[in-house]
Amino acid sequence: MEHSKKQLRDDLAGLGIRPGDTLLMHSSFKSLGGVEDGAAGFYEALLDLLGGAGTMVVPTLSYRDVTREAPDFDARTTPSCVGYLTEFFRTCVPGVRRSLHATHSCCAWGRCRDEMVAGHKLDATPVGAHSPFRKLPEAGGKILILGSHPDHNTSMHGVEETVEPMRFIDFDHILTYRIADMDGHVIERPSYRHHFERPDGVYRQCYARILDLLEDGEARRGRVLEADCWLLDARAVWKKGRERMLEDPYFFVEWTPL
Repeated sequence: MEHSKKQLRDDLAGLGIRPGDTLLMHSSFKSLGGVEDGAAGFYEALLDLLGGAGTMVVPTLSYRDVTREAPDFDARTTPSCVGYLTEFFRTCVPGVRRSLHATHSCCAWGRCRDEMVAGHKLDATPVGAHSPFRKLPEAGGKILILGSHPDHNTSMHGVEETVEPMRFIDFDHILTYRIADMDGHVIERPSYRHHFERPDGVYRQCYARILDLLEDGEARRGRVLEADCWLLDARAVWKKGRERMLEDPYFFVEWTPL
């Protein structure tokens, strides 16, 4: 069944997305069911709802392709590895600009596009101080989890990086990445990677636990077409996630021995 763009827009508005919002989205396109005009229709409806005063941020992570063995990132050609809607946004939506980070770039569109993507190349960790994820709460933004699982919330990596010591960064190994910008200029940047594996087991990410910490008005759950969705207040996610990690650094992970 193909759902109309009007129904999609109405469902997004019903979830709590408003004109002028700064929105970061994790997504599963298949979960929506059919959408009129496909991914192009999806973004037409969503960006029309945000309007000229809004800003859209989409993670275009590339950690699967940019590795220790192949440490090259090209903002023009390196694909996103986190879903169809993310790659479509990167390649097909006019007016999008990509941040410069080898493994955890984001693309942004709209009023605050340039501010959101600026300076990411300066970070030596995946979700550092200059990343769009870290800027989102400062902008009063929202996190949309559209048909994906609440564990798939990259902002929680950023929360982890604000709590010392950083337990899930591989500080034993630093890798120098070669990063090409949209003009083809190449810089070399040293950076660390996330590291949840240990010789005797692995820490499984349980980021959905943030939902138990959020109050009414800070998290909303609803349906967008056929997809289960959550809309989270980014400031509350970062503030309450950090407070909980200061009490229990392992609250958002679960140890699984080998």
